[in-house]
Amino acid sequence: MRKRIANLLVTLMIVGLLVPLLAGCGPTPTPIVEKVEVPVEQTVVVTREVMITATPAPTPEPALTIIDGAGRVVTIPKTPQRIVSIASAATETLYAIGCGDEIVGRDKYSDYPPEVQEKPSVGSGSQLDVEAVLGLEPDLVIAWWFSREAISTLEDKGLTVLAINPRSVDGVLDTIRTLGLVTGHLEEAESLIAEMQARIDEVKAGVKDIPKEDRPLVYYELTTPMKTTGPGTFTNELIFMAGGINIAADEPVRYPILSEEYIIERNPDVIVIVSGGASVDEVKGRAGWQNIKAVQDDRVYTIDTHLVTSNPRIVQGLEQFARWFHPELW
Repeated sequence: MRKRIANLLVTLMIVGLLVPLLAGCGPTPTPIVEKVEVPVEQTVVVTREVMITATPAPTPEPALTIIDGAGRVVTIPKTPQRIVSIASAATETLYAIGCGDEIVGRDKYSDYPPEVQEKPSVGSGSQLDVEAVLGLEPDLVIAWWFSREAISTLEDKGLTVLAINPRSVDGVLDTIRTLGLVTGHLEEAESLIAEMQARIDEVKAGVKDIPKEDRPLVYYELTTPMKTTGPGTFTNELIFMAGGINIAADEPVRYPILSEEYIIERNPDVIVIVSGGASVDEVKGRAGWQNIKAVQDDRVYTIDTHLVTSNPRIVQGLEQFARWFHPELW
C-alpha cells in the first residue's frame, strides 16, 4: 500500500514538471495591439539630376619659329589676329590671301587694295609713329627687312616683328607662302601661288623658243632720269622672262645710272618708264633720242610701279612686258 502511494507521488511530481515544458512548445499567444491613428505629414523629396559634361582644356597652339627676311629667328606664339603692316607688298599680299580683316594698321605707302586706306596709318618704316603702333595693340608687325631701326624699336617694346625680303619672282612666291603660314591662311596662299605660277609658266612657254636675235633690247627707266635696273632686280628678271634683253643686265651694280650717249648707242627697241618718272612725251623729246629705234617705232611705254615690285600683281607686270615685247604673240 505504502509502495503504491509512493509510486503515485512520484508520478504526480513528474507530471508537474512536464506540464510547464509542454506548454512552452505550444503556439505563441497573439499579443493584443491597439492601433492608434497618428497623422503623418506627407513630405515630397525632389531630386534633380545634373548632367555634367567634362570639356577638355583646349590644346595650346604651338608656337611657330621661322627665319625671316632679315635673317633673324622669329617666334610667333599664336596665329595673329591684329596685324600692323609697314611693308606695302605684305599689306597687298595679306588682302590677297584673305587676311584684310586682321590688318589694324598700315604704313603710308600701303594703298592697295583701295579699302586698306581706311585703316589707320602709322607713318613708314623710316619715319614710324611708334606710339600709334602700340596703341593698335598688334600681336604681329610686318616690316621690310631694311627697316632695321623700326624693327629694333618695336621689339624693344615687346612686339613680335616679322621682316620680309623678296629678291626675285620666286622670292615673291615664297613670301606669299610664309605670310600664309604665319597667319593661318596657308591654303589660300598656296592657291594664289598656283594661279600666279600658271600665268608665269604660260608667258615663259610663249617666248622660250624665240632666238636671241629676235628678242628686243629694252631700256627701263626709274623715276630718276637715266637711272635703271641691273642684275639682281625684279625688273631685270621680268624683262628676261618676258622675252626681252635688258641693256643694263651686265652692269656691275643693281641700279646703275647710264649716260645718254650710252643709251642712244645701244639703240633699244623698247623703252619702259616707271610711273612717277618722266612722261612718254618727255622721253621722246630728249635731244638725240629721236634716232633711237623705240622712239621711231612708237614703242615707249609707262608702267605702274606696283606691277613690277614684290606683290602678287607682279604677274600682271610680266604679262604687260610680254605684250609690249612680242605683240605678235599676245
